[in-house]
Amino acid sequence: MAKEKSITELKDEKKQLQSRSRSIIEAAKGEKRQFTAEENEELGRNQTRMAEINLEIDEKETENRQAPARRMESTNKQFSLRRAILAQMNKTEQRDSEAAVIEEATKLHRSVVATAENSGELIIPMSYAKSESAAYTAGTEKTTGVVIDEEQQELLLPLESNLVLSQVGVRMMTGLVGNIYWPEHSATNVFWEGENAEAKDGAGTFKKGNLFTPKRLTAYVDLSKQLLIQENRSVEGLIRQLMAIAIAQKIEQTAFGKEVHADNVPDGMFQEANISKTIKGDMTWAQIVAMETGADLNNALFGNLAYIMNPSLVGKAKTKVKDASGAGGFIFGNDGQGMINGYRALRTNNIPKELGEGTDEFGIVFGNWADYFLGQWGAIDMTVDPYTQATKGMVRLVVNSYWDMGMIRKESFTVASLK
Repeated sequence: MAKEKSITELKDEKKQLQSRSRSIIEAAKGEKRQFTAEENEELGRNQTRMAEINLEIDEKETENRQAPARRMESTNKQFSLRRAILAQMNKTEQRDSEAAVIEEATKLHRSVVATAENSGELIIPMSYAKSESAAYTAGTEKTTGVVIDEEQQELLLPLESNLVLSQVGVRMMTGLVGNIYWPEHSATNVFWEGENAEAKDGAGTFKKGNLFTPKRLTAYVDLSKQLLIQENRSVEGLIRQLMAIAIAQKIEQTAFGKEVHADNVPDGMFQEANISKTIKGDMTWAQIVAMETGADLNNALFGNLAYIMNPSLVGKAKTKVKDASGAGGFIFGNDGQGMINGYRALRTNNIPKELGEGTDEFGIVFGNWADYFLGQWGAIDMTVDPYTQATKGMVRLVVNSYWDMGMIRKESFTVASLK
């Protein structure tokens, strides 16, 4: 199929046809003769084609004049988090495009989170594409007539990009309903038997394992009022990014925290009982390898294996050699490009410091991160507060979401503190 020509290309073609027709006419005049049959036929074709080109140009110019109005109509049909926040701030009615998505998110939220009746003023989905509702389906106009721009639809995408936990491959699940148990399974049993002996049950055993329940995580983000009134696609992405950073920071502070058996806070990985009593003190190559060995002895040396550490230890690992001779190179090998002991090594300031007997050690964890669970329930519950930061020209978004997290299998991890 031939490519459709632009207005410029059509005008160029018309000029060429005019030039060719003019040369035929001037040649006949110069020779003082009639047009030949071939010349008459070509002039007729050129005249017909130039009339077609004029019509095509008129059509395209009309389309171009109408395009801005069509683009504005399309934009108005798309869900906009910025517009939803602005309407809430100004106490004006939500547009149909925002109201449809908010309504569906509110239904979902109240069906899975018991405390949602006391929730904030504005409820938005964690991921529009995750829902089966037409209101959340990217690029469609089914029941609600709402279009979700695929570039704008995910809050999960910027959230995951800000989570070190996501980068190492934890089991992250969203849209959960009710409390869940992550089952624990004992190893299968395999036996040698005689040729005619009865086989023994080798299935192992299951038990309920850890109970995970939705716990409220709250954070706030301050946005400029001037920013919120900007009709700009990139503003949508910025709002989501700021919300995601706030949530991600709190999730990781909790995951790598020291809390234990608190009513409303998930247990932290660095609670005292989890920290190794033997891997401590000065960072050495032997200590790094011992962390790997700990997982190996517990049959956990497989899956999404990686080290995560406080950035202070990264600096030490880049300048400390493996052995006295220095022949083995630095602990942080591969020119410091994210590998230690053959495994990925990531850093986050959310790993605690001031650990150990002298409170001068920094946290480090090695393990199979597929054995760590991170779950999210319901939708995002938001209160738009135009008053607290009003003198600074700011609007405060108080964001509530529901999460739980924890180790599915503690034996898969070696938690330590080094300096």
